[in-house]
This record gives sequence, C-alpha cells and structure tokens, in this order.
Amino acid sequence: MNKRFHQFIPASPFIIFLLLLTLISGLNACRESGRSMQNEQLKTWIDSLDRNSRKIGIKESVKKLDSLVATLGTLNLTDRVQYYKFMKVLSQRDSTRAADGLLYTDSLMQLFPSAQIRKQNPIDYSRALLLRGDDLLKQKEYYRAYRNYYNGKSFLLALGEICECARYSSRIANISYEEGNYYQAIQYWKQELKELAECTDKENFQLQFIEKQGSLRNIGIAHIHRNEPDIALEYFKKAENFITAHAKEFPREQKFIRFARLVILKNKAEAYALKGETQTAESLIKRCLQHDNEIDWSLEVEQESRLILTKIYIDTEQFTQAQAQLDTLESLTNAPDPESKRLHIKLQAAISYGLQDFERAGKLFLANMEDERINELKRNAEKKSDVGQFLQQIQREHEIDLEAEKDARQKVILDFAIIISISLCVIVYLIWRSAQKSATNLRAVTELNRAITQSNIVLQDTVNALEQAEMENEAVLKIIAHDLRNPIASMMSASQLLFWDLDPSADQQEIITGIQEAGQKANGLIGQILQSTTDRDKIIKSEVALEEIVQSCIDMLSYKASEKHQKIDYQFEKVAIPVDREKIWRVFCNLLSNAIKFSQAGGTIRVALQVQTKKVLLTVQDNGIGIPAELKDQIFVHLSSAKRSGTAGEQSFGIGLSICKQIVEAHGGRIWFESADDGTTFFVELPA
Repeated sequence: MNKRFHQFIPASPFIIFLLLLTLISGLNACRESGRSMQNEQLKTWIDSLDRNSRKIGIKESVKKLDSLVATLGTLNLTDRVQYYKFMKVLSQRDSTRAADGLLYTDSLMQLFPSAQIRKQNPIDYSRALLLRGDDLLKQKEYYRAYRNYYNGKSFLLALGEICECARYSSRIANISYEEGNYYQAIQYWKQELKELAECTDKENFQLQFIEKQGSLRNIGIAHIHRNEPDIALEYFKKAENFITAHAKEFPREQKFIRFARLVILKNKAEAYALKGETQTAESLIKRCLQHDNEIDWSLEVEQESRLILTKIYIDTEQFTQAQAQLDTLESLTNAPDPESKRLHIKLQAAISYGLQDFERAGKLFLANMEDERINELKRNAEKKSDVGQFLQQIQREHEIDLEAEKDARQKVILDFAIIISISLCVIVYLIWRSAQKSATNLRAVTELNRAITQSNIVLQDTVNALEQAEMENEAVLKIIAHDLRNPIASMMSASQLLFWDLDPSADQQEIITGIQEAGQKANGLIGQILQSTTDRDKIIKSEVALEEIVQSCIDMLSYKASEKHQKIDYQFEKVAIPVDREKIWRVFCNLLSNAIKFSQAGGTIRVALQVQTKKVLLTVQDNGIGIPAELKDQIFVHLSSAKRSGTAGEQSFGIGLSICKQIVEAHGGRIWFESADDGTTFFVELPA
C-alpha cells in the first residue's frame, strides 16, 4: 500500500538569520544615510557662515553655529572635527578670541586618542596637528611647532596621503617668508605645487584652486623681495592663466575668483614699479582702487593698492597726488597696526620733504628712526627661528631614531641568525645520528626481507591449497544443490495435489501460491549454484519496478513475521530502474529475513523506499538486539564469525550479507548499516 504524509516544515534558522541580517543592513543603511545628510547639513551651515562672518560679526557667527549644531543632536567624529576646525577659524579672525582658539585646538586633538582612530581618519588628524603647530608657533615655541609639522607630514607620507602634505609645505614656506628667507620659501611653495598635483578631489576648492594659484602668486612675491621682477611677472602670469583655465569649474566661488584677480593685478603693479615701468604700474594699480562691496577683502586690496600708488607717486615726484592717496588711505584705515603706522609715517615724511616742508619731514624721519630702533630691539628679543635649521635638526633626530630602530632590527636579525645556526647544527647532528641508525636498520631490514620472502613462499603454498579447497567445496555444493532439486519438485507437486478433489479456501489458496512461488525461487537459486562461477556472477539488468520487488519479499515473508506476531510497515515511492531482478530480490529478501529473525516478538519492522536525486534508497529498520561493536567490522565478510541466533533461536550461516554486498556493489550501489541497542537499520543505495 502507498501511504503519503504531509507535514508542516518550520522556518529554517538560517532563513531567519538572513531576514534579520537584511533588516539590520537596512537599518544601518538608513543610519548611514542620515549621517550623510547630517554631515552635508553641517557643511552647508559652515560654508554659509564662512562667507558671511565678516558681515554679521565673529561673535554672532559663533552663537549662530552653536544654535544650529544643537538641533543636530549627537555629532559623530566627522561632524565634531568640522565644528572645532571652523570655530578655530572664527577665533583666528577675532584677536580677542585667541584663548578660545587654543581651547578648540585642544578639543580637536582629544578626538584622536588612539593610533587606530588616527589611521582611520588620517586627513582630519593631520589637520589637527597643523592647527596645533600654528598655536605653538604663536606662543613662540618654535622647535615644538616645527616638530609638530614634521611629525604631521611624516604621518601622511607613511600613509601615502601626498596631497595633504601640501598644507604642511605651504605652512613652512609662509614661516620662511616671514623670516626673510625667500629662497627657502620659494622651494617649499614649489614642493607644495608638486604635492597638490597628487590631489584627486576635483571639487575641493581650497586645494584645487586657492592653494594652487596662491602658491604661484606667493613665489612671484618672493621673487619681488629678491629684486627679481621679471621672474615674478612670469609667476603672476602663470597664476592668471590658472585662474582663467579653472574659474568655470567653481561657479559658486566667483566672488573669491574676482578677488584673486584683483590681488594679482596689485602684485603685477608692484613688479612693474620695481622694474621702473611706473606708467604700467600706475595703470594696473588704478584698476584695483574701486572697492566692491560684494567681494570680501576687497577693501584690503584697495588699501594695499593705494599704498603702492603712493610709493609710485613719491618715486615719480608727484607729491601732491601722493599726499592725496595717503590721506585717502588713512581715512580707510580704522585701527592701523604698528607696522602700518611706521610705514605711513615714513611715507608722510617723504611727501613732506618733497613738498619742502622740511621741519615736518625732519620730525617724522626722527620719529620713524626711533620707532624702527625700538622695533629692531623687539625683533632681536624675540629671537626668531631659522625654520631651515630647525627642520634640519629635526631631520637629524629622526635619522638618529631610524638608526636606533635599524640597530634594534639588526640585533634581532643577529639573534635570529644565531638561533638558526644552532638549530642547523642540531639538525646536522640528528641527520648524522639518523644515518648511523639507518645503516643499522638497513641491515636489520635486509634480514627481515629474507624472512618475509620465505614467509611469502609459505603463504603462496597456503593460498594454492585454499584455492584447491574452494574448488572442492564448490563441487560438493553443486552436488548438494543438484540433489535438492528433486525434493523441492516433489514439494511443489504435493502442494498441487493437496486439494485435488476440493476447492481450497482463500487462505488455503494463498498458502499454496506461496509454496509454489518459494519453490520456484528456490529452484532459481539452485540453478545459479549449478551454473559456472562466471555465469553466476554475471549481472543481467532490465527495467523493473523496485516497489513491486520489495512487496514480493514482504508477501513471501509475512507468514514468517506473523509467527512472531510482528508487523511490517512499508512506505514507498514508485520507481523503475535497471537491475537484475532475481539478484536484487535476493538482497531485499535477505535483509527482511534478517530483520524478522533479529526483531523481538510483537515488534514492528519498518521498510521504506525513497527516490532521491539520481539515486534510490531502501531502508529496513528492525527493533531487535542490535549489533555488538566487536562484530560490526565482520558483518559483510564471507563466512565470518559474526553469526548469532535470532530472537526465537533461528540459525545463522554468516553468508547472506556478504552476498548482498557483492550484488549491490555489482549494480554500482552501496550497502551499510547503523546499529544501536534498540535495533539496526540497513541501507541499500542504488543509482537511478
């Protein structure tokens, strides 16, 4: 009978895990998206305040940014870096907030407590080091400042961040320029241009535009101070060409670009004035005099331009025009710094002298000389550093550290070499010792081989004797099988005569049919025994329905099971495969017979036939006495000692399972079993 079962299959834990993973990934994606939007929002606010801080004031800008940041909640590392950096920028624009600027730098440095965080955020960390160096420089701690710059640049170089190194080169160039070391400043600005060429972020206005055109312009200014106006004009022309070529790439920054053009006009005027081409210088400088309220810092350009024009008028002895420009310049300057005051006094003295106001000119010259003397004393007291010497000293210290590390590595290598040498000596000794033992062992092996050769001769004689005995046993088996044919034929004839004159009942007819079928199969087995060995082992396959073969075995052995009050539960799927019908029938019957033999009375024997991928699996499960561990390796051995009586004392000959294994393997399948104390399950797997 064909029984079908339907059962509910619960969700796999793996599927649940995948669903949870998908959900978590989605939440993380949403979180990352939110962070990205928050970063962009903060960047937009900072950009807006950066443009308008001069108009609304520094204090109001700080207050407004704090209010906006409060609406964002908890800031991540990137946001906090942006916040502190911009607060630092604002504090630098207001001299009254210098102390706040130091605090912002400290807060920024505390965001990178570990080496791991620094490596994960190299750009932000390097910029924090840059700001720390700036603070140390203002505090006149020159050595610490330059070492800070050096460490920052070394950190970036180790990570391959060449682009960010440009900020450090620019900073060192600016310091060299302030100290009057113009040649060294030029070299560092050129180095900055090489490093900027490595920048890949094309939308970074600071690095891609401001720094590049600024470096070209700064090199030109340094050449003016070196009294090389022609070279300076070449670099100003390069800066102009750069602005023209890249202005369209930054449409939002057009105000700054206009400002940059004004600055270069002013610088070119200085260069032409130095060359003595005053008319060209005057025509250029007048284009810079008109203050544009839309452009931040244009007032500073106007002030510097009027200062240059004043000098030009003095050099060309146009003292009235010079006085007019100086008066206008003083009206534009609200709170001039000491350096500007000294310059104004010097220019006014020159103008007064040109206008023949000698008394005023003399007083101004004397006042300027005294002021310059005092200023020179201050400069000497400050003991300004030579950045080149400091960097060379730091480089030497760094090289000393590298040499120390190299010596340490060499010591480790030397120690390792000593260990290797000792190990090699030990290995050589062991090889020599092994060779000595090998020679001894070789002699022993030679003697052993002689003994084995002699034993092989004896074994071969034994094998020959066994083969002769097997041939004799097979001959005896054929005689016995031949003699069994007549009793079996008589049994089949007698079963037909039992009810010669009577009609048998249904049960009686079924018994007679079973006797007839058993007799026919017995005759078939005897016929195979009587065949030659080659014919008996030959497999003749045909397409048969396996479920019918199993059912035939069950029908034949059901009376044997009923004697022990056993039940046979048969679950199957229909399948037809090419097999030798008689031999496979023998395998199935043998397995079922063993299950009946070794199962307890009243038990249930479960037989299942399942169709799997490219194979068919038959399982026969009993509830018997199991197979002891010491007999498991002998189950499939021909005429093995693994013979036990059944649960009702049935006799076992120890040849059935070995024959089953031969038949199954001849079909390209495999047979195995799993056994426990409460029963054994045999599996037969055949290719579909």
